[in-house]
Amino acid sequence: MKYSIGTRGSTLALAQANQVRNRLMAAYPGDEYEIKIIKTKGDMILNRPLNQIGDKGVFVKEIEQQLLEGNISLGVHSMKDMPAKSEDGLVFAKCWKREDPRDVLVLRRAKNLLELPQGAVIGTGSSRRQRQLLQLHPDLKVVDIRGNIETRLRKMEEQDLDGLVLAAAGLHRLGKENLITAYLDPEEMVPAPAQGILALQVRKDDGELLEKINGLYHRDTDRAAQAERGFLQGMGGDCHMPVGAFYQEESGIGQLRCVFGRSTGDNLIQVVVSGRDPLELAEKAVRKMKKELAGKVYLVGAGPGDPGLITVKGMEAIRAADCIVYDRLASPDLLREVKQGCECIYVGKENRNHTMRQEEINRLLCRKAVEYQRVVRLKGGDVYVFGRGGEEGLYLKEQGIPFQVIPGISSSLAGLAYAGIPITHRGMASGFHVVTAHDRRDELADLDFAAMAKGKDTLVFLMGLSKLEEIVEGLMLAGMKPDTWVAVIASATTNRQKTVMAKICDISFEVDKAGLDSPALIVVGSVVELRKHLNFFETRPLFGQRYVVTKIGRDVSPLTRYLKDAGAEVMELTTGSIVADSLEYTGEDLCGVDWLLFTSHNGVESFFSDFFQKGLDLRGLGSVKIAVIGKKTAESLSGYGLYPDLMPETYHSDALKEELIERVKPGEQLWYIKGAEAKADLCRAISGICKCRELIVYENRSVDIETSALADARRADGVFFTCASSAERFFAKMPVEQLRDDCMMYTIGKKTTAAIRRFWQGGVAEASRSTYEDLAELAVQKQNETKRRARNARK
Repeated sequence: MKYSIGTRGSTLALAQANQVRNRLMAAYPGDEYEIKIIKTKGDMILNRPLNQIGDKGVFVKEIEQQLLEGNISLGVHSMKDMPAKSEDGLVFAKCWKREDPRDVLVLRRAKNLLELPQGAVIGTGSSRRQRQLLQLHPDLKVVDIRGNIETRLRKMEEQDLDGLVLAAAGLHRLGKENLITAYLDPEEMVPAPAQGILALQVRKDDGELLEKINGLYHRDTDRAAQAERGFLQGMGGDCHMPVGAFYQEESGIGQLRCVFGRSTGDNLIQVVVSGRDPLELAEKAVRKMKKELAGKVYLVGAGPGDPGLITVKGMEAIRAADCIVYDRLASPDLLREVKQGCECIYVGKENRNHTMRQEEINRLLCRKAVEYQRVVRLKGGDVYVFGRGGEEGLYLKEQGIPFQVIPGISSSLAGLAYAGIPITHRGMASGFHVVTAHDRRDELADLDFAAMAKGKDTLVFLMGLSKLEEIVEGLMLAGMKPDTWVAVIASATTNRQKTVMAKICDISFEVDKAGLDSPALIVVGSVVELRKHLNFFETRPLFGQRYVVTKIGRDVSPLTRYLKDAGAEVMELTTGSIVADSLEYTGEDLCGVDWLLFTSHNGVESFFSDFFQKGLDLRGLGSVKIAVIGKKTAESLSGYGLYPDLMPETYHSDALKEELIERVKPGEQLWYIKGAEAKADLCRAISGICKCRELIVYENRSVDIETSALADARRADGVFFTCASSAERFFAKMPVEQLRDDCMMYTIGKKTTAAIRRFWQGGVAEASRSTYEDLAELAVQKQNETKRRARNARK
């Protein structure tokens, strides 16, 4: 029989593959074996640390693919490089005798670890080795180094490193034992799981080859692999996490020593367990390690869709989270509140299309709780109201992971309220029933329609849109009157909310005609009729409109809040960031200043940030008068306990020029606090009257505009601009032919309008005053005009 052995092309990988070939040839001389070199992702990316490449098994995926496709018969790997689980369709053979599992030091001058001087530089590509090394010798400097053994040895010389940490097994297999300066005891430097063991991987259906390989297995090594790899798998880890495990057996009693660390932080936790069964030892070590390491999981109800309905406690948890696991029904706006560096993981949970199964989500929460101190599981609505939060809590409890529940507002309450339907009302409904329309098999739940049809309580069916006809039929067959009111509310509490209200005998037809999509909830009962009087949400002036708000910086624009309050769906598009500049002036310089002129919120914030960094006192501005353009600038100033002496009623520079010319006295000194892109017109206008100095306190720098934000703009009813730079950057990225013909451009100020007109030939509306409130009111006016024209057309 002829077999093809797949391996990486490094010297060590080839040495390992040849050792396997030679042993198989000696044991089975009637077979032929050839070596096939396969290049992996880990071989191609050499300029980044392994834990930053992003994939598990970066040295094995391509070999596994060749195995699955039948191009090779056997894959030979270092088992320490393997992910915790083998690829579907492949299996690992039993293990052959392992090489020396220890890590070693290769030093250029010193003879052991203790002889290394303070600040000595040691190279390794392993965070496990790095952290353990620093625990043994905190004065060392450890640097990342990648490549095969020969490459690392060369880099040690070229970069003048004091030494390397390598695996003894690799040096032994290459016949380079003479390079080893010192062996590191596994009690001090716990090796990687299965270090020194070869992973021999075959197709699951290739029983003949598997039997041949297993015939050469080594009992002690195979038991060590079970224990060490069992720990790795139980911790949900992979070969590039800071994890180590070492098993040894004496007189039938095994000892498993393990270390594990979070991806953030410096320390590793070590546990030691003893027993007779390797797999039981692995489980015991996992439980003990998780108890030592586990952070806390917060099961947080995100509310029904409107991000404003998150609880205060829920928002606090989101902002403090190190990792967030969220589903489809949690508002994306909530993720904008996360701190920098927080890992956000989407797990789907859409009807019939789950990105991740519930069992996988449970395991993910445990794995992330080991990696991070604070993990938030963000679930739409409430945690326990048909949210399967109880299942997640029970699993966390079983695994020894502490958790806390932060309830959320259920759509069964908020969805009805936003549709103008009180769930109870005196004289109409004194109670309510909330049920799910689906069972575990995705069929109609076993509902007591007879009891429902006879009562007067409000009935609320969650996740029931696809079962609407069956629900209607069940209620009517049970005796519910045909004229009973029913409402179906889609995308409840969001700006996409759509409600269909009809008698129960007509509701299925009306919902089909309206084309409602899930998520949707069904409300049955006399309270539905009150919607005619209590509908506040869908009657807001901008409800159903979609707008894009361009902005500078990360913070949510106040304009976005005004538009959302009026009912609009708003997508923000960031076109720039504010970078503050430090200024060269002293407190003595300020003593000669008579006026400070601010024309923007960013100017105020940047100036006073620098002011306080210089250690200056606000009392030094006691005699200084302040002029501003615009209400927002004045509000920013008030945050420092200061109020403008001059603010023109019309918020633009021409009006400010006129008032300054009247107010500023000859010989007075004025400082114009501005951004780098602002023109010098103001200074020129008053330079004949007073001394004017320009202070550039910030720069409005362009940023890469996200593709998703541009996609939002293509379907928008309007785009809002508050500065000319945003308009220029927007149109530089957005071809005008991709915008809707009836898209309206809303603008503050003549300069911004002029910038838009250079690109856009369609509708442009300019606010009468340069405030966010006026800009939002302008949108309301335009929408009212559109509605009037539509009504007149129908007449």
